[in-house]
Amino acid sequence: MRMSTFRRDWTVGMLITFAVAMVTATANVMAEDFGAVHYDPKSDQLIVTVMYDGTNPNHHFSIHWGRCHKIHDELHGPARKIIDVGILDDQGNDAAMKSYTEIVKVPLAGMSCRPATVTLWAPPNSSTSIDIP
Repeated sequence: MRMSTFRRDWTVGMLITFAVAMVTATANVMAEDFGAVHYDPKSDQLIVTVMYDGTNPNHHFSIHWGRCHKIHDELHGPARKIIDVGILDDQGNDAAMKSYTEIVKVPLAGMSCRPATVTLWAPPNSSTSIDIP
């Protein structure tokens, strides 16, 4: 059975509309990820490369500390400490027009949760971990 011209044109039109809506929706989602992350013992801080998409390079990142947790793993060795650190973008809803890179310094002076594994998080779901002394 052949599809009528009207029905075929309507179906094609709806598919095009849906595709355009999907492309437009993804253009507003900000990509955020981590590049190189290392511990600088001289300054006692983490040096974090944050990669993000936006309309401008003037994004500012804030650091949000989680609680220190002590993990007991009898199978793999002695207890260790872990802590989550959120790195949040002040323009998290900026349209993804161009890619940018920013170096974020995370000071560790005064952090009593040591030695520890620090897990850095950034929306929507990027993370990386590093052990600090």
